[in-house]
Amino acid sequence: MRCSIEEYIETNLPKCIRENKEDKGTLIGLPYPYIVPCASGAFQEMYYWDTYFTNKGLILCGNVEQARNNIDNMCYMIEKYGFVLNGNRTTYLHNSQPPFLSMMARDVYEVTGDKEWLKKVYPALEKEHAFWSEKRGSEIGLNRYDCMPLQEEERRNAAVCLRERIGEDVECGDEEAAARGMISAGESGWDVNPRMSSRTYEYAPADLNSLLYAMEDNLSFFAAELEKQKESEDWKSLGDDRAALCRKYLKNAEGLFMDYHITDKKQTSIFSAASFYPLYCGMATQEEAEAAKNALPRLETAYGILTCEKNDTPGNYQWDYPNGWAPMQLMVAGGLLRYGYREDALRIAGKFTETLERCYEQTGHLWEKYNILEGNIEAVNEYEMPAMMGWTFGVYRCFKSWQDR
Repeated sequence: MRCSIEEYIETNLPKCIRENKEDKGTLIGLPYPYIVPCASGAFQEMYYWDTYFTNKGLILCGNVEQARNNIDNMCYMIEKYGFVLNGNRTTYLHNSQPPFLSMMARDVYEVTGDKEWLKKVYPALEKEHAFWSEKRGSEIGLNRYDCMPLQEEERRNAAVCLRERIGEDVECGDEEAAARGMISAGESGWDVNPRMSSRTYEYAPADLNSLLYAMEDNLSFFAAELEKQKESEDWKSLGDDRAALCRKYLKNAEGLFMDYHITDKKQTSIFSAASFYPLYCGMATQEEAEAAKNALPRLETAYGILTCEKNDTPGNYQWDYPNGWAPMQLMVAGGLLRYGYREDALRIAGKFTETLERCYEQTGHLWEKYNILEGNIEAVNEYEMPAMMGWTFGVYRCFKSWQDR
């Protein structure tokens, strides 16, 4: 008889903790123990945005110390490299990932109230904001995912990778454009997706700019906590300016926030879970939140939330229909919950937890992603899908905590 999913988590979660203070080959040493997504096999590094969702689960398990260790390791990377790397590998020196660090820090601070720790984290967050402002800006004042300059061999390998993932028959541009497209897609976390296809760096994405709004809002809060009132007001002003630009460029006629193609000066037509980030990050008005709620039927199935609405974009994308990823379930359900749509949020949470539990009973594992159309693990893959604790465990724990309230 298979053990319960809770017993599975209790047994396997400690197997995901690594301690490695010295560099080993491509693996970058970190000063504190850190968590990786998988107990064995694939993904044996600490990944940036994955860790936000894992930290949620760690805090709910009472392991605030490990959640704080993960944050301190990211602050170490900022001090050493100027930004949080995609993961602690030298192969990731060219890109970051979605900037969730301020949200991680706020989660821990709200549990501990430790202002001495916050004093150490605050300067690192300031430096991270400077990275996104200086290295990932655009002519319209909003930010983009991109990458640092690549050497010739790195460029060639990245271009080959993009074409293999999307499909050799899909136009990806020349080698330099394809390589930049692949690495910037990696920075988005959605590698790869039809929202921005092979040209991620040409877009001002709804998710990224919502996260940067949340960073500015959190920095305003942290500054106030540290009695830096003028800085608090300045951060709030930056957030207000960003929200105004998002409404100017990203908001469509339906009231939904969509990715904006900076070069072509138009919004994408592909509706995705990214349009719920403004809710999750608190940037949306109540009216805008209502518009997103009304669009739920375009993504919701009997088993959870689709990553993207069904579309006819040429190519093969794992961040697309019919796949569903744990982070997107939380972005959608958490955003709805924040704006008072508790019934919708709990419905989505219930669907996804039931999908995880059923698939666990069938397979004995939690997984990286799921087929949300059919409620199984027959997902579209660009590589062999790993069994995963990571964000799947974190989101599962979040949803179960909601249901227990």
